[in-house]
Amino acid sequence: MVTDLNTASARLASLDYGIEAGGISADPVSLLLLAHEARDLGVSELLVSLMIDEDQPEVARIRAYARVAVQVANRRFSTAERVLQPAC
Repeated sequence: MVTDLNTASARLASLDYGIEAGGISADPVSLLLLAHEARDLGVSELLVSLMIDEDQPEVARIRAYARVAVQVANRRFSTAERVLQPAC
């Protein structure tokens, strides 16, 4: 489980660097994968939709991405923490 969490964190960090270098449209596939994961984790549908909507201003999409990324990272960590709790 820890390896999966590290891999997921590395993918998110890679997307961060891509957005910093090339803007929010730099890696649309990774952005859509993040959107699917965010929806699965129960992140606000409004934020996720804004993040992937190409008709919205770039600054709004980047701000939505930042909020989605933080929520996804927090929920991944809390899920991993619950899985690793002792059974006794």
